[in-house]
Amino acid sequence: MDSYTKDIHRYAFAMVKAARSMPADIAEKLDHIKQLRFNVQLQVLRKRIDRRIT
Repeated sequence: MDSYTKDIHRYAFAMVKAARSMPADIAEKLDHIKQLRFNVQLQVLRKRIDRRIT
C-alpha cells in the first residue's frame, strides 16, 4: 500500500505515475485510478452534505 495518507494524494501520484507511460486521458480510465477518484469525490460530497445540514 502507498504511504500517502489522503486519497487525493494517492490519486494525484497514481495519475502522475501512469501519465509517464501513457496519455492522461487513458490513464484516467484505469480501474485503480477510477476507484481513487471515486473515493475523493465521495469524500467531497459527504463534506458538502454535512455542511448543508449543520
